[in-house]
Amino acid sequence: MLVSRTLAKRRIAAGIRPGWLAAWGPVALDAACLVAVFVLAFGPFRGLIAALEMPRGAVIAALVALGFIPMQGVLIVSSLWAARSRWHDREAEHG
Repeated sequence: MLVSRTLAKRRIAAGIRPGWLAAWGPVALDAACLVAVFVLAFGPFRGLIAALEMPRGAVIAALVALGFIPMQGVLIVSSLWAARSRWHDREAEHG
């Protein structure tokens, strides 16, 4: 989210409207970073689950609360900034 947000803010301030790949590439980078963090954290999380002998429902709830919801939040905000950086206001252009 930091990469796509920072780039989008700079582009908007400079009046640059990036192409599709330039706007959505950072969102893909954010998603790849999130997947990497999730994969790295899954091993210790699995060990904690085994040590605590958590019920299946609690494991699912923890994965949703600690993984899915934050990932979706980051990707939604990144996507909003990517879309905003590509926005072209025709009314402001024509006066």
